[in-house]
Amino acid sequence: MNWTNRFTAPIGSKFAAAAFLLVAALAIPAVANTSLTAIYQQQSIRFTHLESYGNDTAIGVDDPGFATLLRESGAVLTWKPGERYVLITTDVPVVVSFSIGDRRYDVGPISLQASFAPYQRGNEAYLPFNEVLHALDLALRQDGAVAVVQPQLASLDVRNEGDRVTLLAHGGAPIHPRIVQQSGAAVTYEFDGVGTTLTGTRPIGAGGVRSVTIAQSGTARDPKALVTVQLMPGAAPAAPQQTDDRDVLLGFTGSGAPAAPIVAEQSPTPMPPAQGPPVSSTAPSVAAAPAGNPSAATTVTGVTVQRVAGGVSVTIAIAGNATFEWHRLREPDNRFWVDIQGAQLQGPPIEQNEPSPLLSMRVRQDDPTTVRVALSLSGPKSIEVSPSNNALDVEVGDNDVADVPRSGSGSVGSVVAVSEPNAAFVTPAPSDEYAEPQNSQDTTWKFGPRDQNAPQYVPTNPRLIVIDPGHGGSDRGTIHGGVEEAVLTLDMARRLRDILISRGWQVKMTRDADVDVYAPNADAHQELQARADVANNAGARLFLSIHVNAYINAGPYGTTCYISKAEDVAFARILETHLAADGTKDDGVIKSHLYVTLHTRMPAALVETAFLSNPSDYALLTSAAWRQKVAQEMADAIGQYTQEYPVPNQPAQ
Repeated sequence: MNWTNRFTAPIGSKFAAAAFLLVAALAIPAVANTSLTAIYQQQSIRFTHLESYGNDTAIGVDDPGFATLLRESGAVLTWKPGERYVLITTDVPVVVSFSIGDRRYDVGPISLQASFAPYQRGNEAYLPFNEVLHALDLALRQDGAVAVVQPQLASLDVRNEGDRVTLLAHGGAPIHPRIVQQSGAAVTYEFDGVGTTLTGTRPIGAGGVRSVTIAQSGTARDPKALVTVQLMPGAAPAAPQQTDDRDVLLGFTGSGAPAAPIVAEQSPTPMPPAQGPPVSSTAPSVAAAPAGNPSAATTVTGVTVQRVAGGVSVTIAIAGNATFEWHRLREPDNRFWVDIQGAQLQGPPIEQNEPSPLLSMRVRQDDPTTVRVALSLSGPKSIEVSPSNNALDVEVGDNDVADVPRSGSGSVGSVVAVSEPNAAFVTPAPSDEYAEPQNSQDTTWKFGPRDQNAPQYVPTNPRLIVIDPGHGGSDRGTIHGGVEEAVLTLDMARRLRDILISRGWQVKMTRDADVDVYAPNADAHQELQARADVANNAGARLFLSIHVNAYINAGPYGTTCYISKAEDVAFARILETHLAADGTKDDGVIKSHLYVTLHTRMPAALVETAFLSNPSDYALLTSAAWRQKVAQEMADAIGQYTQEYPVPNQPAQ
C-alpha cells in the first residue's frame, strides 16, 4: 500500500510515523551522552553518542565511532529524521531493520526482540547497542581495563547431502581455519581472531560425521573458536574451501557403510567468554549479546530428515527446556507445523524440498521467542510427535489416514510430556493485547472504551462475503518494477472469490474490474466510504480488504493483518494463523483506525499480503502460484471462522 495516495498505509504514512515517534519519545532516558573507547581489528574506536537505558546501552546513529565501525565492517546505515525504520545493510548482504518505538527487529528473515525499543532524540535515532553488534556478528568483550569489539564465529550451518556432510562457517570478520589436531576419529579446526557463543555439541549421524563440538579459547583481544568434528570409521575430510572472506566450507564424506546408531553426546560445559570485569562505570555497561534473544536459554540446534521404514523421521534437536504446540490442517492443505516456544534458532533458516511423504520443510524464527518447523505433506499422512530430553521427533508415515487429531502440545528437556486433544483444529488464544475485558464491569479494552450494551452485529445475509481489492482505477496503489498494487489485489480477490463460490458462499466484490468504486479521482472519504457501503448495505457476514505493502527501502517485508474493532479480533487472528504459512514473515495483527475496517459494521480485516519493495516478497507477489496459495489460505480462514463463530439461529456454513 502506497502512502502517497488516498489509501492510508500503516507502515509508511506520515501520521503513523508521527504516532510511533510520539510513543517512543515518552520512553527516552534522561541520560546525557557519554563515551566508550574499544579496540576493533587492531584499531581504537571512540564511541561518543552512548546513552544508558536501564541496564543496557543505546547508540546514536550519528556517532562518528559508530560510522567508523559500520564502514570497517562493510555495513551501510539508512535513516532520515522523522522516518520510522532504521535499516542497516551488512556486507553479506543482510538487511537489519529496526523500527522507532518497537522492540521487534529483523535480521534478514529472522524476527527478534530487542531489550528496549529504538527511540529518537532531536534529529538522532538511538538503537540498542548490543543488538546492533550482534546483527553485525560482533560482541563487546572486556580484556582487563580495555574494551574489545570482538568478531564472532556467528553460525555453523550443517547440511546433509546424502553420503556427504558440509559445514558452512560464517564469521563477523575474515576467517581462515587451520587444522590443529587430526586423527581417524576426529579433526579439530581453529579459527583465529573470532570468538563464539555457539559452544556445545550437536549430534549429526550422517555423511561420516558423528557430531560437531564448538568451543572457545584465547583472550578477548586474541580469541580462538575451535570446531571439533567426530568422525565415523572410513570418513574422509576434504580440504577447507574458502567461499568468501567470511565464509568457509568444511566437507566430509562417509564410507558408504551403514552408520551405527548415534547416541547424542552430552554437551560439554560451555567455556566462558574470554572477558574480564565489566566495562568501567565511567561508561555505560554494555553486556555481551548472546546469539538470538538475550533472554532465551533454549536453542534449536538443528533439524534433520531421514528416511525410515514406513516413512520419514524429522528430528528437531533442542538444547534446553522448551514447550511446543503443533497443528495440522485437513485436506487439501495437508500442512503440519510445530512451534518450539521460548527458543532461538541456531544458524540460518532452512527451506528445502524433502522426500515423500513430505514435499518440503521450512525452519525459521517465527517470532522473537518461537522457532517454527513447517512440513508440507503429500497427502493426509499419519503423524506421531514424540518428545525426549534433547529432541522432538516427528514421524510421518507413508500411508494415508482418516480423521486424526489436529493439534497437540507438550514439553522437552528436563520435563518430557505430550498431549493430543481430540478436538478439531484449535486456534491459539489471543494475546493480552487483543484480549477482551474479563468481566462486564471492565470497559478498559486495550483499544479504548467499548459499549457493553451495543447490540451484536447480525448479518442479514449470513452467506455473503464481501471482498475489497485495494485501489484500482485512478488510484494505482504502490508500483514497483512496473508491477501495480491495483492489479495484484484484484487478481488475489478474484482467486479468493472463485474458491469461496465453489464452497457454496455468495461473494460480492467492491470492484470486479480496474475501476474506482465511487468515481475517478474522488477524495479518500468518498472512495473508502463507498467500499464500506457495499458491505453494510448488503448485510454481509464478513468484510476482507486485500492490499500490497511497500516502503522506501527494501528492508521491511512480511504479512500483516489490520483491524479496527473488537469484533474484528477473532477473524484476524484466524487469518493470521493461516497466512503464517504463506512464505513471508508473519507480522501479526495490528489495531489501526483504517477507514474500511472501522466503518464496516461486520467483522472485518485488511491484509497487507507482502512488500513489493522487498526482493523476496516481490518474487512471491509476482508468482501466480503464490497468489493462489494466499487466496486459498484466506478462504480456509473464512471457513474456519464461520465454523467457530456461527451466526445465531443460523445453520453453520
